[in-house]
Order: sequence, then C-alpha cells, then structure tokens
Amino acid sequence: MKILSQITLSFLLLCTSAISNAEDITGYEIELIIFENANGRYLNSEDWSYNDSLMKVQAEKFENDSSSDKEYKELGWKSAKLEKSLDRLLNNPNFKVLVNKRWKQTGLDRKDTLNIKIGSSQQSSDSSTTEREEIIGNINPQSNLEPYITGDVRLIMSRYLHFNVNLKYFKPLLNNNAEYEFKTFPIVSERRMKSKEVHYIDHPLVGIVVLATPYKIKVNDAKS
Repeated sequence: MKILSQITLSFLLLCTSAISNAEDITGYEIELIIFENANGRYLNSEDWSYNDSLMKVQAEKFENDSSSDKEYKELGWKSAKLEKSLDRLLNNPNFKVLVNKRWKQTGLDRKDTLNIKIGSSQQSSDSSTTEREEIIGNINPQSNLEPYITGDVRLIMSRYLHFNVNLKYFKPLLNNNAEYEFKTFPIVSERRMKSKEVHYIDHPLVGIVVLATPYKIKVNDAKS
C-alpha cells in the first residue's frame, strides 16, 4: 500500500508539473542590426534587372501589428547581446549602420505573427554614445541624400523559427543628368533560424544580423 501511495504521489507531481509548464507561453527578445556596405562596391558588379520583377511580386500579407500583442515592448541596447557587434560595425568605415532595433514579443505562428515596422529613423532610446546618435539618429533621407530602409520584419514560430524580411533599401545614385535620385532595392527573404544563435541574412548591398532569445511568459502575466 505504501509503494502504491508513493507511485500515486509521483504521478500527481508529474501531472502538476505538466500543467504548470502548459501555462507558460514562449516569448522572444529580438535584436536586429541592418547595415550597408558603405563603399557600395557591389553596385556595379551585379545585374540588378531582377529588381523590377521582384518589386512586382506581392509579398505575403500579415494582418497583425505590434499593437495587438500585450507582450510587445521596445528595448534599449545597454544589455543587448549584440551590443559589441553593433559597436564594431559603427567603428568600421566600410559599413554604415542603418537600423538597430531590439524588442520583445510573444512567439506566434504564421497565421498570428506580428508585422514589426522597420525604418532608418528608428533608434533605441538609450543609445550609449553621442557617436551612435549622430550615426543612427533621425534623418531626412530626401534632404541629405542618406540611404535608408523601410518595411517590415516578422518572427514566425512553428516547428522551427523563421525570420521573414520584407524591406526596401533606398540608395541615392547619380542619374544620366548627373543628379541624385533614389534607386530602390527590395530585400525579400525568409530564413529558418534557431533561437539563441546569431543569424546573418546576406544581400549584395545590405547585411542583416538577427538574434532571437526565448523566455517564458506566464499565462496570468500575458492576460494582465
């Protein structure tokens, strides 16, 4: 009888543990850096004729934005795991950082995933140096001919994590009249990724570094 009671108690403890784990929802802290090759050395070495056709392709539509997720919050860079990577890029004259963004959100499947707006004027609220503010500060691309990025990114939680990118990179280039005009380069990609690993999305003109770190959200916290 004593042995049976011990088995019953062990079973109940296992069930309680399973219920407790079932009450957890996975959230992710996401760190994103987008930078360009400052010297544009690949501008003339690539055939960019595919741009016209790519621009006409309608990207997959996602309805939800960050306001629909109570867990969503913009985060600063002082405790970011990619902070040193950002500093190295800022101090390298061959690259120009266009966007650095860090946030947390609920891990959601493809049907419910969030559109996270991206733009070159975005900047973390606690930039640690004046230099960082000068380099990545709010810009008016049309007035000072700075390259810039706009669009959306999405983290998709399924059997594997996926990071979906639907961006446009605008680069001021001289036209036939020796006047600057912005040329648009679409950056459309979806990359399978693992959490806690740094991933790099390559493009001849733009590099994207992303890291997703999971954490647990209690159901009560998510509903509050």
